[in-house]
Amino acid sequence: MPQLKHLDREEIFRQAEAIHEGYVTGLNCAERVFLTVRAFVETDIPPEAVALLSGLGGGVGGTREGVCGAVSGGVAAIGLIYGRPSPPAGSKELAYEVCRDFVCQFQTAFGATVCRNLIGDLLHEGTAEAEERRKARCCQYTLKAIRLCIETLIRFDQPRPPADIPK
Repeated sequence: MPQLKHLDREEIFRQAEAIHEGYVTGLNCAERVFLTVRAFVETDIPPEAVALLSGLGGGVGGTREGVCGAVSGGVAAIGLIYGRPSPPAGSKELAYEVCRDFVCQFQTAFGATVCRNLIGDLLHEGTAEAEERRKARCCQYTLKAIRLCIETLIRFDQPRPPADIPK
């Protein structure tokens, strides 16, 4: 059963920041968050599963209209531990609860979860400087999403009840 690796909390955050810094170039926000958090989950799901998140960057497909990719990546990473491995078997309620907690924390930290609302002011400026500021702001969102996701996983770290697998 996948679980969060049991490391010192501050060591996790230090390592997560270093991993995030190594991923910043070339990855979208959803991919960065997922891969960074995945590094702290004992799972047999390969890192190549990140392919599922490639279209979720930039508010889904770069449209800026959907949920911030950093939030999507965090929700996907939470699913590594709390997701149902054989749906429809098993309960999704705990996964919903953990994801709601993470999303609410992100909402509280930044006042929004939709990409356009987080970086909208920079979308109106078509300058290279505005694009650099947008990238810096997105980096701030991804790093905070990683921290919030890990904090949420630590808070909810508990054995799961066995899945309701039909016989």
